[in-house]
Formats: sequence, C-alpha cells, structure tokens
Amino acid sequence: MPSLAFKPREQHFTKRVTKKGQLFVVVIGGLLLLAVLSPLILSRLRSGSFTNPLASSVKTTSDNTATVAVSRASIKKVLLLDGELRAVRSRMIYSNTPEEVKIVYLPPEGTVIKAGERVAELDAGTVLTRIKDNEEKIVAAENEIVRLRAQHEAALRDLEVELSKLWLAHEQAKLKAKVPAEVLARREYQEAQLTLEKSKTEYDNHLAKIEQKKKEQAAELQVKSIEKDKLQVQLDRAKSNLDGMRVKAPADGMVIYNEHYNERRKMQVGDMVWGGWPIVRLPDLTEMEVLTLVNEVDGPKLSIGAKAEIKLDSYPDTVITGSVKEISQTAVKAGWMSKAKIFRVIVALDRTAPEIMKPGMSAQVSVITSETPPLLLIPRSTVRFDGGTGTVARAEANNVQRQIAVTILAADANHYAVADNGALKEGDRILNR
Repeated sequence: MPSLAFKPREQHFTKRVTKKGQLFVVVIGGLLLLAVLSPLILSRLRSGSFTNPLASSVKTTSDNTATVAVSRASIKKVLLLDGELRAVRSRMIYSNTPEEVKIVYLPPEGTVIKAGERVAELDAGTVLTRIKDNEEKIVAAENEIVRLRAQHEAALRDLEVELSKLWLAHEQAKLKAKVPAEVLARREYQEAQLTLEKSKTEYDNHLAKIEQKKKEQAAELQVKSIEKDKLQVQLDRAKSNLDGMRVKAPADGMVIYNEHYNERRKMQVGDMVWGGWPIVRLPDLTEMEVLTLVNEVDGPKLSIGAKAEIKLDSYPDTVITGSVKEISQTAVKAGWMSKAKIFRVIVALDRTAPEIMKPGMSAQVSVITSETPPLLLIPRSTVRFDGGTGTVARAEANNVQRQIAVTILAADANHYAVADNGALKEGDRILNR
C-alpha cells in the first residue's frame, strides 16, 4: 500500500519537469530564430523595402522628392550613320602644261583664297628656255627672209638687164624686117625676117623666164614666212604655257590637295605633274552636305526626303537638321577585300555654318526611319516592373503618391510611350525613381 500511494506524486512531478523543458526549448529556438532574422529585418528597414502587406497603394512623400511631368510627343526610330562633310559645289584645278613639270608652290592646305589669287605654281625653267630658243629662231628666220629678198632682187635685176638687151635686139630686128623686099636682096630680106622671129622668141622666152623666177622667189619667200609663222606660234604657245605656270583661282574656295597618282598621300611641292592632272580642289564653303555610307541591310529603311539630324564630332552640341537627298541605285563593296556591301547616301543640310564647317569633318547622322503619332511619354527611370507589369508613382496633393499601372506601347532610348487610357494624362507629375 505505501508503494501505491507514492506513485501518483512521482508521475505529477515528471509531467511538470517535461513541460518546463519544452518551454525552455521553445524560448531558446525563438531567440535563435530572432538572431538569424534580425540582420535581414534591419536591412529591410534601412532600405525602406519592408512594407506592411495591409497598407494601401496610397503613400505619402516628402516635399523634396524629384518628379517629372508626363508629356505628349512622338517616338522616333532613327538610323545612326557616320558621315563626312563635303561641299555641294567644288572646282578642280588642273595642270595645263604640255609636258611633265615640277610643282614649286602650293598654299597651305585649308587656306581660304579669293578668286584671282595664286593657287599653284609650276616650274617655268623649261618653258623660259623654249621661249628664248624660239625668239632666237624667229630673229634668224627674219634675217633669212631679208637675205633671200635681197638675193631675189639681185637675180631679177640681172634678168631684167638681159631682157633689156633682148628687147633692144628685137627692136633692131623689127627695123631691119620693115625694109621692103624690093630694096634688099632676097637672101638679106629672108635673114632679116628670121632674125626678127628669133629675137621675138628669145625676148618672149626671157620674159616668161622672169615671170617664172618671180613665182619661184615668191614661193620660196612664202616657205620662209610659214616657217617664221610656225616659230611665232610656238613662241606664243610657250608664253601662254608660261602664264599657265602660275595657276590662279577661278573662284573663292578652300585649298584641298588632290591625292597623289602613285603614292598613298596627297600632292605636295616637288611632285611632278603633266598636263590635265588635277592638283588641288577648291570647294565652295557656302553650301555643304554630308556623304555617308549605309550597310545594304539598312539601305531599304531609307528613303529620299527622310528627315535627319547632323552633329559634328568637333561640335557635338550643334545640331543641324537636313534630309536625305540622294541614295545610290546600286550597292558596292565597302573595300576591295571586304564582303560587305554599302550604299552611298547624300544628306542635304537645311543650313550651312561656314565658321565651323570644313570639308572632310566627321559627322554623326541620325536619320528618322519611322515616327509614331503623338503619345503619352514618361521617362524610363520612372517605371518599375513587378511581374511584367509596369507601374509609376503619381504625385498628388498633400504629398500623396498613388501607384498607377501603365501599358507600354513603344519605347526609345529615354522614354516609354504608354496607353492613353485615362489613368495618366499629359501634365501629371510622377516620381523620378
């Protein structure tokens, strides 16, 4: 019996000890869990991302929170191209000498010159030598003509003296032949007639000989005169070539050296050129355009008249508008070893700024390939995405912000175009996050 009375108290004590152990384990486990989660909770509190799931979408904001306005504009798709400035009108200056000569002067490349100013000068040594030789030959030809004329005159005088003798003999023969046959013997009369006929023949022949001599002398003088005229033509041509040694600008422009015909460089003083070879180019700086190359893949995106914006690499803050003026009809290789094909595109500028624009300057061309109708635009930085849904925070009165879901229709590098469904309207202020 005593043993039976003691057993219930022992069981009650065992149960009480077990409950205390379980409570102790729960408390220890809770403390350990709190120690593990406390850094995460603190970081959430500091970053402000810890939210109450029972809170509504309406929040308060401070006065100094940055906001931006909802605007209405078009989304433009642009094609970026690299181009180079060039003049719409340009004059090429050529060498106009008949032989190979040396360049002795060129103004510094990039110099702006006026019409009539010296743009190039060629070595005139050979031309001056030719002019001197021709002048000496002309003097010699003139002296030869004078000598020949004197010789001809002397020869004609001798012939005329001989002619006068024949004329005198002919006149004497005429007088003898006029004596009647009854006065003279028959033989004397016949001899007088024969002498008359012979003297007349000799006189006529000598007279014809003089005329023929005059023709021969005139022809000989004409040959000498032609030779002199040829020398004069050569002299005039040489003098004209001498004038061509000093090349003058036909119009205002900037001096741009032409490429060398044999080496991968531009022309320079000391190079040899011949007639018809281009030396320098004079672009007209009053009207410029941009030459650009577009890959054949992007070529179909362009069209004549497409609007464009041009920025010079040297002046990136200056924006000049323009339009596509010309697109080549065929694609060509980008280089002789390249497989890529390109189209040449010329972009006309709405205005030219000669004070900053120079031929050959690099430019970036933004060609507008498509443009949407005016849509509501919001900056990309204002939109947050949660599960594929974009939201913005609209700032309202009393520093209240309201979360608004938006439907994105299009986008560019800086903005989203959203549906105009009444949730947002132009002019609303949204948080720039």
